[in-house]
Amino acid sequence: MIFALGGIHVMQGETREIYLKVSESFLSSSIQVPVTVFRGKRPGPTGFVVAAIHGDEINGVDIVRQLIFDMDLDRLSGTLIAIPVANIPGFLAQSRYLPYHRDLNRFFPGSKNGHNAERFAYRFFREIVKKCDFGIDLHTAAAGRTNLPHVRGDMNNAQVRKLARAFGSTVIVDQPGVEGSLRREATNRGVPTILFEAGETGRFSTKVSAVGLKGVWNVLAEMDMWPKSKRKTPPFQVIVKQSEWVRAEKGGLLDLCVKPGDLIYEGDIAGSILDPFGKTVTRIKVPATGIVIGITKAPLTVPGTAIVHIARLKKTLSLVERSLGEKRSLRKR
Repeated sequence: MIFALGGIHVMQGETREIYLKVSESFLSSSIQVPVTVFRGKRPGPTGFVVAAIHGDEINGVDIVRQLIFDMDLDRLSGTLIAIPVANIPGFLAQSRYLPYHRDLNRFFPGSKNGHNAERFAYRFFREIVKKCDFGIDLHTAAAGRTNLPHVRGDMNNAQVRKLARAFGSTVIVDQPGVEGSLRREATNRGVPTILFEAGETGRFSTKVSAVGLKGVWNVLAEMDMWPKSKRKTPPFQVIVKQSEWVRAEKGGLLDLCVKPGDLIYEGDIAGSILDPFGKTVTRIKVPATGIVIGITKAPLTVPGTAIVHIARLKKTLSLVERSLGEKRSLRKR
């Protein structure tokens, strides 16, 4: 059975490196996305793993690089499409965006005759996503923030739930994604897709890469594309339906005392905002009980600055407490 991408045929038991044209530059040259297609020697599903849809979120690039390096066609069933860098213009500029400050992850499935981002998304969606049975989209936090490794997806979709649980992260955030995002539009069109969030922009983290790569292998095994091995069970796994950012009420210098992965309780003090003389302007009180899944890395605040991202815990709180082995409170009395 023949599989084609960008007009190039890939046979079973074959690997092809393909440059998929998605746009053109200001110099009239082609903008081409590097794609590696692996076709196992045995039949099976087709899946994609993509990184750097936001050009400055580069840790996923390292995950896909390692995936490509470690792939063995003798062990693979089905077809895997690996895209280490989707947003080539943003990656080269180390920017989240495409030209004209457009976010590629807001314009899927795209439009053949639309503006530059819509045309880019259309070509990517038609040539890659629509040919797949499932997908994994690798991201980091936005600039100036860092995230706990976790998975996001529409948990009302049974196949998304299967992928998300198989990935193996402790926290799964039940979010379908905003309109135009890859995971939402792919899932809505019959290609269940999850998103992995971890780390921060502009850098590689060996810890994040290890977690992300293991998660991808777990999903491939769950989809019967890769031999199943003894999976390391996370200390706990919770599905979170609500999350919220704690925002600064005052401007000043931020003294934060929580980190991603911390369990915090309503009323705890997550840090303080100081004036230039070192005096406390206000203390940052936590409005809900949950796990910290993201924090700002910026040392300065103005009113409204997002500081701490909390995944709310209710029914699963006792499970998390037992798994962590202690009930930790940051409350300052």
